[in-house]
Amino acid sequence: MKTFNILICCMFFLSGSLFAQMFFQKKITIRATPADAMISEVIPGSKDLKQLGIGTAVITVPKNASVTIVLQKAGFADVKKVYSTMTDEKLPKEDLLTMKDRSVNLKVWPADAKIFVNGSELNESNVIIVKDRERVNVEVKKPGFATIKKSYTNQPDADAPPVNDEIKLKDRMIQVVASPSDAKILIDNQLVGAGNTDVIIPLDRCVVVKIIKDGYLESEQTFCNKEGGSELPVKETFTLQDRLVMVRTMPEDVAIKINGRYVAKGEYNVKISKGECVVMTAEKEGFVSARKNYCNQDNAPVLPVTDHIDLVVDETFAMSYASDSVNVNNIIEINPNLSESEAWKIMSQIVMNVFDVIDITDKATGYLRTAWSVKAFPNNTIRTRIIVKVADSNKLKYAVKLCSESSGKNGSSVNDDSLYSEWHRVLLEYKNVLTNIQLRLK
Repeated sequence: MKTFNILICCMFFLSGSLFAQMFFQKKITIRATPADAMISEVIPGSKDLKQLGIGTAVITVPKNASVTIVLQKAGFADVKKVYSTMTDEKLPKEDLLTMKDRSVNLKVWPADAKIFVNGSELNESNVIIVKDRERVNVEVKKPGFATIKKSYTNQPDADAPPVNDEIKLKDRMIQVVASPSDAKILIDNQLVGAGNTDVIIPLDRCVVVKIIKDGYLESEQTFCNKEGGSELPVKETFTLQDRLVMVRTMPEDVAIKINGRYVAKGEYNVKISKGECVVMTAEKEGFVSARKNYCNQDNAPVLPVTDHIDLVVDETFAMSYASDSVNVNNIIEINPNLSESEAWKIMSQIVMNVFDVIDITDKATGYLRTAWSVKAFPNNTIRTRIIVKVADSNKLKYAVKLCSESSGKNGSSVNDDSLYSEWHRVLLEYKNVLTNIQLRLK
């Protein structure tokens, strides 16, 4: 009998516990919006999901337990809610869950391009969350490519963001750095900046980058963004080193020579390569020539961007004449009725009437040379002399050379031969010397 009583008590206890457990269980009907959203339960102790239904599902929350529900639908951010009987909070019999935040599954190319959402890098996944009534700004970046920007809006009056989206970086970008830093950068001959700028090369296009600065030789390069073409750099530095000096002369028809070679009249861009020097001369008959050295070397004087050369009138021009007989041997045939001694005497007299100093005279060999006769002008120094020698002793002939040389400077030493060059003009005071010799000895 005692055993029977114990059995009755145990059965009563078990039935009471089961009743209590059933009494404290809570059933909740979940209704989702949108109506085709998947309702799932998170399996306790894991991250796995157990599907409960689409749009509507009934869940049971045991006593002293919790159930986590997840709503899922493509294009929407997951909605997660926990129902618990471990608190005093009263659970509803029915709950309406609305999915409001949108999601965009974004695929990018190249795959290693970085995604930034509202300025912050997206690291964990390529899913963009757009909260209800908000807008997000997305940037896709990779060095060497033009950044693409896009916005997604979750507003009632705006188009819904796409479920899936793809952004391909196709246009290339090169950071162009110019030196000197104030050099101008032109893209397809359009000024875009100075010193440093990003150059965009659209797909299947080529662009011409040109770097210019007054006083420098420009630099130019073409970049093409075409399939199968050469790889483009992320950064390109242009260094202008070769210099340009714009030479402008007055008068405008002055002949300009570079290293002795004629190049232009009146105006010319003189190129001076890095590490080199050039000699520019400006010449015009009747004017004093100008000579300039331009050096593109370290520690050399700063080169001008433009150099104005104003030639001054050469005073010697009005006091001289052009002659084809100067600085050449003029053959003088001697009258056969004159003896060699008489001819030499006449020759010597004519020369000495014009030149004060005879440097060398030798009747026996028939050689005579005067000393240089010098005349200084404000912008020039002219030296003149005459040289006579026998050209033919059988049928007596003399070779007479009237030497005329110019230094191009005032006060040049008469004995410094390095300062002088042949001058194809003759001072008026020597105009008749050759004519008199021809007339007197003919």
